[in-house]
Amino acid sequence: MASKSFFMRNPSALIFILCLAGFTIAITVFSESVGNGLVSTSFLKTLGKTLCFCLVAIAMDLVWGYCGILSLGHFAFFGLGGYMIGMWLMYARTELIVIKASQALELPLTPQELADGIGTQIFGVVGGAKIPVVWAFADSLPIQLAFVVLVPGLLAAVFGWLAFRSRVTGVYLSILTQAMTLALALYLFQNDSGLRGNNGLSGLQNLPGLEAVAQADISLWFFWGSALALGLGYIVVKLIVESKLGNVIEGIRDDEARVRFLGYNVEAYKLFVFVLSAVIAAIAGALYYPQAGIINPAELAPIASIYLAVWVAIGGRGRIYGAVIGAAFVSLLSSWFTGGQAPDIPLGFYTVKWVDWWLVLLGASFVLVTLYAPKGIGGLFDRFSGGTKP
Repeated sequence: MASKSFFMRNPSALIFILCLAGFTIAITVFSESVGNGLVSTSFLKTLGKTLCFCLVAIAMDLVWGYCGILSLGHFAFFGLGGYMIGMWLMYARTELIVIKASQALELPLTPQELADGIGTQIFGVVGGAKIPVVWAFADSLPIQLAFVVLVPGLLAAVFGWLAFRSRVTGVYLSILTQAMTLALALYLFQNDSGLRGNNGLSGLQNLPGLEAVAQADISLWFFWGSALALGLGYIVVKLIVESKLGNVIEGIRDDEARVRFLGYNVEAYKLFVFVLSAVIAAIAGALYYPQAGIINPAELAPIASIYLAVWVAIGGRGRIYGAVIGAAFVSLLSSWFTGGQAPDIPLGFYTVKWVDWWLVLLGASFVLVTLYAPKGIGGLFDRFSGGTKP
């Protein structure tokens, strides 16, 4: 008997991909780029960034929901992915600006003069003029794309190897991951870090060489890329958790000592999951920040990783679709409340302004979900599937 295909064995994955495809087509049809403009370019960017949040939430669910590692530092990998692609975007765009400005000169710029001009344009804001060593390959898109995966992956591998071989677990491991994120953010805040300190990288929404292309078109391209990455990320993680490897990972989550007693190299499995989830998070960040247009060290603050854990908890950890639902729900709701679209509530003696109270509402939701609905929003779907995780 022929074995069933992946989608036949995992109907929830097929449903998710079909819903994602339908959503992508619908938004495309109503976009300003190819449709009737019912979906504005700014909202299209919001949707594209939300898809990136959904992808990093899947990474968080893999490492926390399935492997039991509560990482409070995964947004650091998300930010590193953004920095890696942002370096090329900023360098290549600045190079074009310097070359264009030099066209009025009688003699073309020498390579050194070009490098000095680029360095002054990028680092003049932090009192520098020379291009730092960390920007050595910023002029190469293929290398920077490779760095999107390699740099966060290497950081995760080193950190994970040191932590897991020491058998640090539970809340102590969570504190270590948060300390890693804080240390990285504090380093990037320094002007001599080579990444413009608190100023960060800006103008990332302008693709080099495509200045004549409308932002509506560029936003749609990134929206498509984000949807494709989310679909592929979902399938990859689903393949892992539904395999024998996934059984071992869930066993580590439920009873690490017993799995080790059975002869499995627990540390190797945990390291694999930690590095893979870091790479997925970095890819999400590389797609997110060109849509956001700017990245600075504040994006790597520990609180961002805590928000990530809240998204997964509200959506339902240990359920890939739950992580997606939680990230999309909280992200869009946050945009609505903090964007001034939610009406204020006058109480006579006090006016509730959602811009100020949104975080309180989010925190209260996390507490209520933890206490009364530990399966999150995804748990509602379990009721329609016989009480099992689809």
